[in-house]
Amino acid sequence: MSLHYISEHTSCLNYLSEEQCIFHVYNLEKDKQCIRRYHDSSFIVILLSGGIAIRYGINRSLSLEKNRLFLLPKNLPVDYMATKENTTLLLCTFSTELKLCSRYSIQQLENHIPVDAGNKLYSLPADSRIVSFATMLVEALQSGLGCVHYHCLKRDELLLYLRAGYTKEQLALFFYPVLGRDIDFKDFMLNHFMEVSDVKQLAVLSNMSLSTFNRRFKETFHETAKNWLLARKSEHLLRDIVMGNLSFAELAIKYNFSSTAYLATFCKKNFGSTPYELRNRKK
Repeated sequence: MSLHYISEHTSCLNYLSEEQCIFHVYNLEKDKQCIRRYHDSSFIVILLSGGIAIRYGINRSLSLEKNRLFLLPKNLPVDYMATKENTTLLLCTFSTELKLCSRYSIQQLENHIPVDAGNKLYSLPADSRIVSFATMLVEALQSGLGCVHYHCLKRDELLLYLRAGYTKEQLALFFYPVLGRDIDFKDFMLNHFMEVSDVKQLAVLSNMSLSTFNRRFKETFHETAKNWLLARKSEHLLRDIVMGNLSFAELAIKYNFSSTAYLATFCKKNFGSTPYELRNRKK
């Protein structure tokens, strides 16, 4: 597909920059480790070709091949690697305020989450409509079609295909990481947990008593605030050790460890290796 009058498109006020785009296309190099961009947004991802191994945080992972959909929840450290040549991803940013159609919102799926959903991550097969939709969209995007109205229309179209082609139970499991009865509280936690060193500070930041905060947190996240905070900070720390460039002394300061020795002790206990071993193994 070619795009006529390209300068008229790119000079229009409605033409999106890369950071503003709703859809992104990535072609991955086989066996090259990557980390996600745009941590403050959630994405629906369509694996159009090839294969991919995805690690969410420390102990959750998915291995998928072409024509699958998976989710990248906001503020969750993710690293991934193409396991096959010619691996192409189509990413679509979304918020839980959006509707799957004019009569049904994403948040309404919360009522269909199975009681045994647990803390897992689920993928969906891409049906023929979504595969055709994604293939044509990638061609248009790669030709330079970056109008905000086009992106919004195509996102609405994708959400409508999800609404029409899958059961509410399937969609509830797929969107489970971003669903909840108290989504504003969940978003607040995800956006601010790196600013505190313990649960008491998180309660103060939320303007709640510690008992009220712990009760509300358990109702929203289905685990204790202490365990959740430890897991999230561990995920970010591990990502910074393995993929980042900060020195271990700088990491100790960033994550409120009293010394690099205490950082090493923490890593040995939680990751089975010292920071040096983790970084050196990656290299």
